[in-house]
Parts: sequence; C-alpha cells; structure tokens
Amino acid sequence: MNRLARIPLMIHGQVRCMNKISLQSSYRFSSLPPLPKDIDFAELKKELDNDGVTLIDVRLPKELYESGMIPKSKNILLQTLGVSILLPEEDFTDKFGFEKPDIDEPIVVMCLGGIRARTAQLAMIGAGYKNVRVYVGSYEDWLENGGPVVYPEVK
Repeated sequence: MNRLARIPLMIHGQVRCMNKISLQSSYRFSSLPPLPKDIDFAELKKELDNDGVTLIDVRLPKELYESGMIPKSKNILLQTLGVSILLPEEDFTDKFGFEKPDIDEPIVVMCLGGIRARTAQLAMIGAGYKNVRVYVGSYEDWLENGGPVVYPEVK
C-alpha cells in the first residue's frame, strides 16, 4: 500500500488514517462576500446616460486603439489595477486623468469578453471596494448590441 495513503489526519479532534487519497475536498470555503450582481447592456447604457456609474475598461491600450472603447469608460490596465487602486487620490488622478472612485461608488469593470473583468472585480473587492459589478460579455456584447464606440486620442 502506498505510504502516503496511511497518513494520520486530525478529524474533529480524533486521529484517523485515510485508506484512499483524494485530491478533492467536500468542503468549500471562501473569504469573499457574495459578489454584486452582474450588469447587462441595457442597464449599463442607462447608468452611463445618467452618469450613475464609473466604467473601468481593463484592456490593453493596443486593444482600445484597434477596436475602440465605450464612451465615458476609463482605462486602467488589469496588470496594474491592484496597485493603482491603492494609490492616494492625488497620485491616482495625476496618473489616470480622472478622480479615484470612492469605496462605495458604483463601479462597473469590463474587458473584451468578461474574463479579465471578473479578475478586476475580485481585485477591487479585495482592496475594499463594495459595489463593483462586471459587465457580462463586455466590449463584444456592447458591439453586438450596437452601442456607440469612441477611439482614444493617440498620445
């Protein structure tokens, strides 16, 4: 018998030996609070029209120059988002050209298809932001629904 299969384990205060090794756990633990509800095209368009949300696009600048971006969106690279949201307000504004969102302010994160946006949401929630939602489908969904597009100025 495999020696590892007889490793003693402490289970509920009692020492027991496992006969089989399993890499799966029957318990699921998470330190994250429940995530805010995702947002769709219609709701995002309404929120942007009313200036009710800060939209953060985490795509690369190359992607923005090639395919455009949603009007009123702000670009912060996913690779630097974790550090950027921890900057003091003045440094953040100097670096990005817009005011740092407040901890309780409604924020929507987006990318090309939604995967990087979920990572951005988790990073922001981990930094203390409370109302960060993901635009499901992100820029691809925006284009499919005929949303307006702008192109950033070449620097």
